[in-house]
Amino acid sequence: MTQRIGIIGGGFAGMTAAYELGKLGYQTWLFESAPELGGLAGTFPIEGTRLERGYHHWFTSDTHIVAQMEELGLGDRVQWIPSKTGWFERGKIYNMVSPIDLLRLDTIPFIDRVRLGMVVAYLTYLQSNPKNLSKYEKITAANWWRKYGGNAAWDKVWLPMFRGKFGTEAENISMLFIWYKIVLRIGSRRGVSKEELGYPHGSFQVLIDALESAIRKQGGKICLSTPVKRVVVENGSAVGLQLADNEAAQMAQRELGGTDGTVRFDRIICTAPSFATLKIVSDLPADYVARMTAAKYMAAVLVILKMKQSMSPIYWLNIPDRSIPFVATIEHTNFISPEVYNNKRIMYVSNYLDQSSPYFQMSRDELFKAYVPHLKKINPNFSPDWVEEMWHFREAAAQPIVPLNYSKMIPPYHTPLRNLYLANTTQIYPEDRGTNYSVRLGQDIAKMLDEDVKSRTWGNN
Repeated sequence: MTQRIGIIGGGFAGMTAAYELGKLGYQTWLFESAPELGGLAGTFPIEGTRLERGYHHWFTSDTHIVAQMEELGLGDRVQWIPSKTGWFERGKIYNMVSPIDLLRLDTIPFIDRVRLGMVVAYLTYLQSNPKNLSKYEKITAANWWRKYGGNAAWDKVWLPMFRGKFGTEAENISMLFIWYKIVLRIGSRRGVSKEELGYPHGSFQVLIDALESAIRKQGGKICLSTPVKRVVVENGSAVGLQLADNEAAQMAQRELGGTDGTVRFDRIICTAPSFATLKIVSDLPADYVARMTAAKYMAAVLVILKMKQSMSPIYWLNIPDRSIPFVATIEHTNFISPEVYNNKRIMYVSNYLDQSSPYFQMSRDELFKAYVPHLKKINPNFSPDWVEEMWHFREAAAQPIVPLNYSKMIPPYHTPLRNLYLANTTQIYPEDRGTNYSVRLGQDIAKMLDEDVKSRTWGNN
């Protein structure tokens, strides 16, 4: 009899797991609380096309998601486009792509710029072997950089950005984070001074649609607007899901044959953030819960502006000045041609913060009003009447913050509850979260589940 698999979460990890398991002959049911698939890479309509709610692109090292595009017949949709990164400080925009650009960053003394460049080169070309993971996860970026890169490079370059991304945890982040960012970023360069990033023609929605279509053709079921209230556990095993009491859930229950909002599955994959998982799974032992909660989450707030004209010539503008209440502007139409959006200019204003921050609680209009004086610092000619339309999105689980030596704390995919798998962004390590690694995660979970079924084992048992 074909095993029935329940999958919680319709982001790229959940969709990929459903797709891979469908290829292997499993009957998959995917439950997503939102009305659309895509998770953090979900899109919304704009100017006759679609745009991600949160800015996304690929590095050249993102081979898993590019291969998935190829497999689904979307290889011709993959674009590799030159990008331009910048740095805004003291009222000035600096290019920040080549080593020469770094030497021109006159906000720190020249000798420290040279030292900074030498250390980046050392990390990129001499330390890129994954075998170095263990030594970089044992020390904070603050301590490592002060020792080898100097106080100026840390205090003037890295610390302001870490404060913007990690808040009060800035001094506690492991050096592994910088190491991987440098290796991935430099790896996306064609030569020394040209960076290329990937993006699907037609937005990430083309891949979301292709995955949805493939899952349905395999016989898989996708239930949107269907939150899961509880994972049902009997005798130490996950046996089913209790669905929310709404029309979509009732339809799924009728088809699945459950009662009292509960539907049964042979195995269950949960891709929800750890804090959300713990709300629906109350039977996990304390030691596994401790592993799940070792990584904390930073939230993100995004304001997306559709404008009449461009803010700057930069795609990704880092903003280290922490008196400015956002960490970056990402001018999407300096990456993708504005012709795609009827010659409108599209820009994300990005901020990472704690959910307790007043900026997380603000409405769209309140945020924009707070941001306007600071947008004028980037471009003194900026005026609110440049903006024709704007959108506002919040995400509670945008960025996992992992402690030192996290490789020893990662929660295993096999949970202590038999037949329940955990697969979320806290387990993407040592890399940072991203669509590529979510695809890899979904593939790994599907392969593991299939091996468990065939061997009739669970974890190390």
